[in-house]
Amino acid sequence: MPERAGDGMESELQYESPSDPAVVARHSRLADLLGTAAGEAPGAVADLGCGDGVTLEVLLERAGAGMVVGVDAAVPALVEAERRLGRGSGGRLTLAAADLTAPLPLRDGSLDAALCHNVLESLPDPDAFLVEVHRVLRPGGSLVLSHPDYDTMVFTAPDLALTRRLVHAYCDTQQDWMSAVNGTIGRWLHDIAGRSPLEVELVCASTVLSQGFRAPMLGYMFAQHVADVLRRTGEFPDVVLDGWLDSLAEVDRRGAFLWSINDYAVRCRKPAASVAGSLQRRAVARPPSS
Repeated sequence: MPERAGDGMESELQYESPSDPAVVARHSRLADLLGTAAGEAPGAVADLGCGDGVTLEVLLERAGAGMVVGVDAAVPALVEAERRLGRGSGGRLTLAAADLTAPLPLRDGSLDAALCHNVLESLPDPDAFLVEVHRVLRPGGSLVLSHPDYDTMVFTAPDLALTRRLVHAYCDTQQDWMSAVNGTIGRWLHDIAGRSPLEVELVCASTVLSQGFRAPMLGYMFAQHVADVLRRTGEFPDVVLDGWLDSLAEVDRRGAFLWSINDYAVRCRKPAASVAGSLQRRAVARPPSS
């Protein structure tokens, strides 16, 4: 049974800031996988679990005249996304508050492409979610499914044994905003996608690397969040967690602090033959005209 830790979704919004080059590089890679390079932009693309819009910003820059849809369960995240991106979107951005454990608020076949990053571990039924994504994609439409593997986090910390214990405990802790927890789900994405109605085209991994132990750099934000979450579980005393953070700050004072994590991604496609097959079946089933 995983530990549970009370935690407001607001703290999740502080993870990623475009001020960190690692964040910009991460979300540019996701957009590249989706095929939103110049001349390849899909007509309608959705970020499912968009948070406060870091990926949406990249998609808006690349999607030309296409529509961009952001869906998230956290209203504060959507408010922040609207504040940051709404005016500059030229009316091409639509934001929707929706629970991703329920049917998506999108019509059948309404999307050319979709992206879902860092969401799947918190859903109790990833298989049902991918069936929904299959429904809202047009035939031939693509999905990029991406997730970090939290058990691969690296901190340049003097106490390696303690850091390993903290990372493993954080990986396995279910925070209050999560419906489920699987901190190692990144390494299983290809398996989850492989049993969905979508066809897997590509499986890849990348390393996100951030330097500097200060806000809003990813390594600093994750170190703070690891400590905050584990404080709430009571598994580690405050003196241990505070000492660990102090040791990271000391490493940074020598200019040696580094944090990294592995991101895994799969690109899937809805078979174009699904509609043709459906039409063929209906033609076969149609009774002859009199």
